[in-house]
Amino acid sequence: CRWHIVTVTIDADLGEATSFIDGVYDGYQNGLPLPRNNGVWEPGADIWVGARPPTDLDAFGRSDSEGTDSKMQIMDAFLWGRCLTEDEIAALYTTMSPAEYGFFDLAAEDAWHGSYSARVDDWESEEANYELYDQEDVEWDGQYSSGRKRPVRDAVAIDIDSFARRPRKPRFETREEVNQRMLSVERAVREALSAKGERAFTDQEFPPDDRSLYVDPGNPPLKLQVVSEWTRPSDIAKEISISSQPCLFSGSVNSSDVCQGRLGDCWFLSAVAVLTEMSRISEVIITPAYNEEGIYTIRFCIQGEWVAVVVDDWIPCESPGKPAFATSRKQNELWVSILEKAYAKLHGSYEALEGGLVQDALVDLTGGAGEEIDMRSPQAQIDLASGRLWSQLLHFNQEGFLLGAGSPSGSDAHISSSGIVQGHAYSILQIREVDGHKLVQIRNPWANEVEWNGPWSDSSQEWTERIKHKLKHVPQSKNGVFWMSWQDFQIHFRSIYVCRVYPPEMRYSVHGQWRGYSAGGCQDYDSWHQNPQYRLRVTGRDALYPVHVFITLTQGVGFSRKTNGFRNYQSSHDSSMFYIGMRILKTRGCRAAYNIYMHESVGGTDYVNSREISCELVLEPYPKGYTIVPTTIHPGEEAPFVLSVFTKAPIKLEAV
Repeated sequence: CRWHIVTVTIDADLGEATSFIDGVYDGYQNGLPLPRNNGVWEPGADIWVGARPPTDLDAFGRSDSEGTDSKMQIMDAFLWGRCLTEDEIAALYTTMSPAEYGFFDLAAEDAWHGSYSARVDDWESEEANYELYDQEDVEWDGQYSSGRKRPVRDAVAIDIDSFARRPRKPRFETREEVNQRMLSVERAVREALSAKGERAFTDQEFPPDDRSLYVDPGNPPLKLQVVSEWTRPSDIAKEISISSQPCLFSGSVNSSDVCQGRLGDCWFLSAVAVLTEMSRISEVIITPAYNEEGIYTIRFCIQGEWVAVVVDDWIPCESPGKPAFATSRKQNELWVSILEKAYAKLHGSYEALEGGLVQDALVDLTGGAGEEIDMRSPQAQIDLASGRLWSQLLHFNQEGFLLGAGSPSGSDAHISSSGIVQGHAYSILQIREVDGHKLVQIRNPWANEVEWNGPWSDSSQEWTERIKHKLKHVPQSKNGVFWMSWQDFQIHFRSIYVCRVYPPEMRYSVHGQWRGYSAGGCQDYDSWHQNPQYRLRVTGRDALYPVHVFITLTQGVGFSRKTNGFRNYQSSHDSSMFYIGMRILKTRGCRAAYNIYMHESVGGTDYVNSREISCELVLEPYPKGYTIVPTTIHPGEEAPFVLSVFTKAPIKLEAV
């Protein structure tokens, strides 16, 4: 049998159930389609383990909008003799290996009619006794399912104690397991190509025409009307008369390979350049080498989950043999163009890459936690004056976190007299303190002669042989890499982008959504307490000591919005993102009350219209656990989200 964990949430006002499959939001907002009279009950078929729905009154057959006689049709999520607790579900998940379960795509909504209804039939029953779900240590007898009485049936038997005693920590996919899962998608594409009797792959989802170039092919921006043809790498090699064959990688990969083209995606290419310094490109580009079929698989992290993006090798060119967008400095090397194309496909078009945030690209590439430090903000000014920000950057660099920088707003056509492009994204390659000098090594993704010309530039008199030796500095013209002092950096740059890359075992995540009743808005509204709330509790011996945590809140695509890119992918340049924030409170382990000032606040964030916000703090020992309340700024703003906590200590993160 294949095992799946299904969590069902219920919206009494809309009268519908929403499911999460193996911890991943199903994306259709209508619940799980269960075939009647077969499927989950038969030996050898899929087994669905249900997690408890919310425990509020409206979720179990009563709705203020419909009166006390309302009878919702809700989904059967319990297949056991009793409900499994969240701890037991986590423990059950730990016992499963990837070979024993599988992810799958649900059928389209149009296929849910007739015998494949998304909800079970209503039945005559007594009024739901919602109080049962608030009791502790209830011996469930199999007669109740989602709050309604069901006929007696044979449940799937399991000895709960046999796995409840196992370690509770979730099992994480290794890098090799993730890559194998990505390659399985590529193998399916290759098999389909072979079945058609074709030798070269053309991606029909992202075809070599205007639909892949522009957000609106009927109204393309003048700046990007530079593509005259799409060409395969083998034909590009013939056009420029190079003797060597195309290859995915030519020798070692480094930041100087990355060259920006006609597309305004310096933010993405800056992130890629940083990644090359950490030798992590091979973790992103899964296909190991050039292939004549032109099939390449790249992995990106969407809402905390690794997904495979498969593309072909048709390259947009502005003239024969001259690619229009990003390329490698090595003429026969493809990885830069292929990676940019996969990211364009993720967004829906090349044009969609015009403008973005470096930290968002780093998060997509690494699965890390992103943040932006605005050096003009009051807190950053305090940290600059105290020296704390410099110490932080040294720590980030030592920990292997990925860094970028943004110059003050303006057009990238404007270059300051010091050689800094305005409104431009740069890579931060090194943070060093040598002989009393605080220095930052930076790279312009244009990879040309446009670079800093002040103190500590390539031809600067500040360089001594001793410092050159310590920093292994070899001046190279026209490569976009330069050094500058920390003092000058503060003057010429406005933002620092950080991507904290943690081991997977340090990440604890929950998927949730603001929708209907639970889209309560910020604490200025009476509905604030209706937002989803989560308890963070430190376990084991670490509960006796202060614990450092880094918390992120990532919003997905709003339910009322459409996206041209991958499902549930929230582009960093989307102007319709909501302002989001979160509060961390002491509530004695209970849900926060309607008045936030009834609780002690220990941390939180401002409200920012960003894809991801973050909060870093040290939690003092508190046995009952802290309550995290993620919210949008206004009620009724509906979207899915992921709440993640990064920490070395063992914790439990669960809905309350």
